[in-house]
Amino acid sequence: MKLAFALLAASVLSSWVVSTEAASIKILHRFAGSDGSDPQTALTLGADGRLYGTTFVGGQFDRGSVFAIDPNTGNLVTLHSFASDEGTGPVGPLVLASDGNFYGTTWGGGDDNINCSGGCGTIYRISSSGDYKTLHFMRVQEGSTLQGGLIEGTDGLLYGTATVGGVPHCGTVYAFSPANSKVKVVHTFNCSTDGRYPDGRLLQAANGFLYGATSSGASTEEGTVYRMKLDGSAFQTLAQFGNANVGCQPRSGFIQATNGDLYGAAPDCGHYGSGALYAITPDGALRAVYNFDNDGYARDGKEPTAELLQAPDGKLYGAAPIGGLPVDGEREGTVFRINLKGTTFKLLHTFTSSPDGSFPTTGLTIGADGNLYGVTPVGGLEPGKGTVYRLKTAK
Repeated sequence: MKLAFALLAASVLSSWVVSTEAASIKILHRFAGSDGSDPQTALTLGADGRLYGTTFVGGQFDRGSVFAIDPNTGNLVTLHSFASDEGTGPVGPLVLASDGNFYGTTWGGGDDNINCSGGCGTIYRISSSGDYKTLHFMRVQEGSTLQGGLIEGTDGLLYGTATVGGVPHCGTVYAFSPANSKVKVVHTFNCSTDGRYPDGRLLQAANGFLYGATSSGASTEEGTVYRMKLDGSAFQTLAQFGNANVGCQPRSGFIQATNGDLYGAAPDCGHYGSGALYAITPDGALRAVYNFDNDGYARDGKEPTAELLQAPDGKLYGAAPIGGLPVDGEREGTVFRINLKGTTFKLLHTFTSSPDGSFPTTGLTIGADGNLYGVTPVGGLEPGKGTVYRLKTAK
């Protein structure tokens, strides 16, 4: 096992300088409640060029919705509003599977006669035209509180995490078959050595292993990085987080960058106690990339929870829900860009609640036009139910 704090002597602290760059932001849609509210899911690019996402609440039954938005016109269509027996709180990015359909999960709800009070959550399928079907009601032994979304493995199965549930109720990694709607638990977290409470999306890396993070557990009680084969074999805790430069309590999933390393965000700890970006090699060597709030004013942001994105320019793009510039103004989150080494940080935009939204907690998506797209869970003009935005950056 490679512990985070064993590598601190080799880590380099981030620069004290935060540079800014002109960026053009356009609000494509402001949610009103009837069309959804509180979007907490990064957008997914569809084959038709539209962007697909979910809202955690709102919609016809106030249990959340699935929507599609045209990035050229800002026209938003509500594809589905969740009813009482379909789940509640859709969260986690939709995955566009090889069969042409989108698959997603709900945080809770579904059949409350199984063994979760109010339902353990559901797995569903929806087409680009809104043809919807609930495919599976989760059981507590399979996992509950589904918030990381799904990925499609190279074997054609869909893989996800449940933050709690399983035995002994510290979360699971599961495989779902679109062919027969069956769930198979491939790993149950033991609450101790392998961590507990996996939150973010899984990643299947180039070596074929699944990688993920837990937000708590192990000897430091600050979370872990783990990997396993698709069938759950060869499970290994690669690193433990501590109160160190790499951050702790990670809640986002990983991306694998062009240098082969995996990059993630942690909202707590870090050198200044405000979170950090970190990288880990496929074999488990963990290092700090950037520490937030290095000037004490959170000019660069604070407490990042969003999954990072590597754009075609090779840089990483992300969001933080707190901070920004100017320090004496309204500042409710940032969008930033940083190189893979963490040596060049650019503040691209500071959110100000009205008119552009606030507290961005999810990552960015590249549209068919090459621009960046994201959501804020709250803010925008009244009634302040969240926004969809487009960000153009200077080249």
